[in-house]
This record gives sequence, structure tokens and C-alpha cells, in this order.
Amino acid sequence: MDFHDQMNLLFRQMVEKDQPVRLLNNYRGFPITYEARILGVRDGYLTVSVHEYQAVCLALENKTSIDNHHLPSTLHANVVSVDVLQKQAMLTEFILAKPTIEMRNTLRVQPRLPLDAEIYDGERRIGGKIADISVNGVGVITFAAYIYGDLSFETHREVIVDFRLPPSTVVLRFQGKVIHVTNQHGTFMHRLGVKIQPNPEAGPVLQAYINARQEEIMRELRLIYISMCQERERQGNHRGIGFPTSS
Repeated sequence: MDFHDQMNLLFRQMVEKDQPVRLLNNYRGFPITYEARILGVRDGYLTVSVHEYQAVCLALENKTSIDNHHLPSTLHANVVSVDVLQKQAMLTEFILAKPTIEMRNTLRVQPRLPLDAEIYDGERRIGGKIADISVNGVGVITFAAYIYGDLSFETHREVIVDFRLPPSTVVLRFQGKVIHVTNQHGTFMHRLGVKIQPNPEAGPVLQAYINARQEEIMRELRLIYISMCQERERQGNHRGIGFPTSS
């Protein structure tokens, strides 16, 4: 049995047992993950009933990840169509995620406005912008610092990260370790992933910022969902999603 047939069989078994799957998308760095009920399976196409916020992310990303303990691994899938009014989506082109990739549920958010940061390893100090942030790590984009080889940071390097979180003007300092360095192709920018150590003084400030940012993101998703529904109503398309027909 090839992979295509295996997935069809597994999804049909889930329908018979009324077992949901869990979908994962990201919006502004924040994980959006809800259960989805399988409505139908046919020829490699999966129709699912989804949460309204998941529907927004599916429409924006045109892809998702699927998880269920009956599946051999987390799957990646492409989105064929989304009906935000009916809260339904059709998925296809399922592939296994790499063994090192898991459905990330860590609360990681992107700043609403650019935040300056400095990384210091005891010898070199490099400025950049925070790309995303969580209670245990930050992603920092550096600009043009790697034109010169002696300014580069290697993985596993112990560093100090300084940054401010609005509305406070107090500099937060975290000790950490560089866990990955990624070249931004076609630019002079690099992205550093830094795992930070707990800081009893700065930690509560960081958590409060993440909580506030989470609330902003969820409000934004709600507004986008309402806007999408209004647009669909103006178009007069209230039909649910059906399977593609053969020509």
C-alpha cells in the first residue's frame, strides 16, 4: 500500500470512529492550534470542519500541519480551499514532517513594532531586531554584522541579550546560548536563535508582554475573520466545500 492509499485509509478510519485531528498554523509567530473534525475523504482530499481562527490562518498561509496519534507522524498539507462562513476547509498533498519537526505549542510571539536588541559574548557586541520572543528564547535578526567574519557568533556560544519591552524603558538582560544561526539568503542579514535562562527579575516583565501580545493577536484574528465573512457574504457565496470533480 503506497503512502497515498495509507493516508486515505487512516483518515476514513478516523471518520468512522469520529476522531478529530489537530491542526497547527502560526500567525505573527503565535501558534494557532485547534481540533478539526473530518467531514469527508476522497482521492487524497480531506474536508474538515475547523475553528474560525484556524480558518483565517488556513486562508492566509495556504498550508497547515496535522496531528493525530493514529498518524505515523505529523503531516504537512496544502490548502485547496477555505469557506470561512461554513468554517470548512479542504486539504491535500500530505507529506510526512521531518522527524526533528514537532507541532510547536510554545507561546512565541512577534513584536507589533520592531524592538532593538544587543547580543554580547564578552568580546563582541552586535545590534539587531527581535524577530520573535518566548519565555525561553528569542530570535534576533542582525543587519550586515556578518560581512566581517570576526563578528560572527557560533552555535553553543554563551551570550548576553539586552532589549527593552514597551511601554517600559528598562533594559532587560538575559543570559543565554546561541542554538542556531541562519543566513537570510540574498541579504546581509542573519537570524540568531538564542535560548535564554530564567531571570527572576526580568521574567515576569517578559511574561506580561507575551500575554498582552497574545491578546492583541487574538483580537486581530477575530477582526480578520469578521472581515472575511463580510466579504464572502457580499460575494453571495454561501455554499459549503465539495470535492473537486473529474473533467
